[in-house]
Amino acid sequence: MKSLAGYYFLFYLAMSVVMPYTSLYFSDRGFSHTTVGLILSLWALVSVIAQPVMGLINDRINKPRKIMLICAIAAPVLGLGFHFTHGLAAILVLSVFFAWFQSSGGPIGDAMAVEIASKRGFSFGSVRLWGALSYAVGTFSTGILYERFGYTDIFIYYLVISTTVCLSLMLLPAARISRRRVTLFGQMGEVVRNKPFMIFVVTSMLMMMSASINMNFLPLYFKEMGFDKSWIGSAFAIAAIIEVPMFWVATKLSKRIGKYQLLCLAAAIYGIQYFFLFSFANVSLTLAVQLLNGIAFAFVAGTSVEIVQSYATEGTKATLQTVYAAVTWGLGGIVGNAMGGMVVDRFGAPFLYLILFCLCTAASLLFLSSRHHQKSASHVIEA
Repeated sequence: MKSLAGYYFLFYLAMSVVMPYTSLYFSDRGFSHTTVGLILSLWALVSVIAQPVMGLINDRINKPRKIMLICAIAAPVLGLGFHFTHGLAAILVLSVFFAWFQSSGGPIGDAMAVEIASKRGFSFGSVRLWGALSYAVGTFSTGILYERFGYTDIFIYYLVISTTVCLSLMLLPAARISRRRVTLFGQMGEVVRNKPFMIFVVTSMLMMMSASINMNFLPLYFKEMGFDKSWIGSAFAIAAIIEVPMFWVATKLSKRIGKYQLLCLAAAIYGIQYFFLFSFANVSLTLAVQLLNGIAFAFVAGTSVEIVQSYATEGTKATLQTVYAAVTWGLGGIVGNAMGGMVVDRFGAPFLYLILFCLCTAASLLFLSSRHHQKSASHVIEA
């Protein structure tokens, strides 16, 4: 448990120094909002392919720690290339390789963590909350640092902190995710034929698409609204710090009201946050509603991983986690980031948040109305 907590703390600390600031990084290099959105959409497109492929590979060779280590080394080394790359074409080529490894390690780590947690008798949320804590610390610190010194060195910081992630992976138990002998096509066929899982993924995509857009375009919202950009890190930190106790609350609530009902509540909370950002142009209120973002994310992160795991059979556990991440964050990010850049350029950042409000409202209603699949999932989870 301590090893997993340490891994999540360092993994999300590394994420905190780079991912919230990529839109500002490319914007400050002179790219338009539309171009920034297209670059981030390419990252999402690559993740749609990379995450299921890496999940399939992991389920075949059954060595998650080794794959996670490869990703932890390759992603920051490739990311450093952005520091020396000029021209959109070169950035797009490098993006393909960077996004492949950067997007793949997390879902495989989640699959391994859930497996270890279930065998050792502790909840996934109890270790995942350490990632929320480090993300809060990291985003708060880097927000101040980057506003003072600029965003040009974010990938250098990412490389430095990622070395500690590699060390933490050495301390993880050499756990293997249980599997049975099955062909690669048979393995993928099981995923596609798992209709409750596929319905859950599509519904989740609406909600997670909005979260992905918010993470990438909130810095540009600050910039367009004329807010002090030194508060950007604080905004992400506020969301992340509330996640720490909310992961514990989510565990209690999921047992009391049900996992699907908790996701319905999370989508509604996301929607309320986005409606406030659309309606009011006030930096204090913008910072305050980040509490809602943290609460909703904590409700989603641990719950969705456990629901996905409940749909998995032996031999598809990492595959289902990576497919879920690829569709919700990946495919959702492709559509969302491309759309987000064009909406901000044409209609302004506040209007983008009206669209996000509509997406989350739809997701909340779909979670609420899918009663048959909610009951099916509950029976599987309880079993």
